[in-house]
Amino acid sequence: MKNDQILSQISEYCRQADMAESTFGRRAVNDGKLVHRLREGKRITIDTLDRIQAYIAASMPGGIPPPRGLEVPPEKRDPRGNFRFFENRQKYLLFVHTCSEKRVIAERVGLELGSIHPRPPALRVFDAGVGDGTVLARVMRSMHGRFPHMPFYIAGKELSLEDVRLTLDKVPDRLFEHPATVFVLTNMYYAEAPWLTPASPAAAAGMIWHEVALRGASSGEFEAQIAELGPFLEQNWRANVSPRSGMPVYERPVAVVLYREDHRFLLDSIVPRAGRSEANFDLIVASQPYRAKSSVNFRAKRIIAPLARALRAGGRLIGIHSHGQDPGLEIIQAVWPGENPFSVSRHELLRAVKYELGSAGRDLMPITARSSAMIWKRCQMRSPDRSEPRRPLQHGTRRCMSPRSKTTG
Repeated sequence: MKNDQILSQISEYCRQADMAESTFGRRAVNDGKLVHRLREGKRITIDTLDRIQAYIAASMPGGIPPPRGLEVPPEKRDPRGNFRFFENRQKYLLFVHTCSEKRVIAERVGLELGSIHPRPPALRVFDAGVGDGTVLARVMRSMHGRFPHMPFYIAGKELSLEDVRLTLDKVPDRLFEHPATVFVLTNMYYAEAPWLTPASPAAAAGMIWHEVALRGASSGEFEAQIAELGPFLEQNWRANVSPRSGMPVYERPVAVVLYREDHRFLLDSIVPRAGRSEANFDLIVASQPYRAKSSVNFRAKRIIAPLARALRAGGRLIGIHSHGQDPGLEIIQAVWPGENPFSVSRHELLRAVKYELGSAGRDLMPITARSSAMIWKRCQMRSPDRSEPRRPLQHGTRRCMSPRSKTTG
């Protein structure tokens, strides 16, 4: 909340209560110069804001103070209908695999590798929405090129069984090229996945932890052993539809840990253990982790803020989401007049994240850049037509946000 909004609330209350602003400051937060500081542009903490709002609410009819933190309205969706094509997985995959989106995102994430400073015992990366693993595989190639002799801890969240299969198809080559790698996949929520620990005691009691030490020294041998995970995944990697929100949720939390057996000794301190896993990631990739129509509070409270808490000091989180302002949006509005699926800007989202994090948000430093530097276009790929020059078709835009945590110590 901005200072002018806070001041307008205080002024309105003081007018109705016939109270001096200095008196309000003393009674609300024991600071008679509160309003004066706000007018000078000084910042206040989340706790101070909560005390101001609680005092105003308690003094009004009803006397119920507002809840602490962001209010997230329940997102209700009927999975049997009322969908938009830009939120339909099959149509999205058909689109995304015929354009350069994944390549461009991987290249942009690769630029962050030059700004991170890993600490022993490993370079730790978390992919908040692995998808089919294309972006993560490209990023891992870039990581190997920059850090060829450094152990990697790669963790990813993915709910879709088919996407997990597609991702695992790419793992053998990565383990062959970079043997000192621990690869983890889980279906947990964003607030649980970085720590591999379910929040609910009931879910924690039913958690399935599966560790596989791959034998051999070739990608073919690794592929054969990973393929043997098929029955295990079919039996345990299941999802239900939430009766409250209509969104898919996991049936039981699952974590699959893969590494090479001939590197077990080297990776012993890196391999996570059930109930004793840490986050502390150097880099977190959040590419399209939420629905286009989800509210800014939902994105901040349920997704971005938990991921920000999983960063280590000096770590970086790069988020990519659809920006609109392209010909595709004209098509959307022609079919659904007035529809605007890309209504949340990165500035609004980062403000909401800092509010949700409270005092911990002071260690979050958004990387500022020109808007033009934070937006790029993806190109539709097609077979060349000999009757016209070969050129890419501009087909849309993506917006990037990249907060990082302050380095301490």
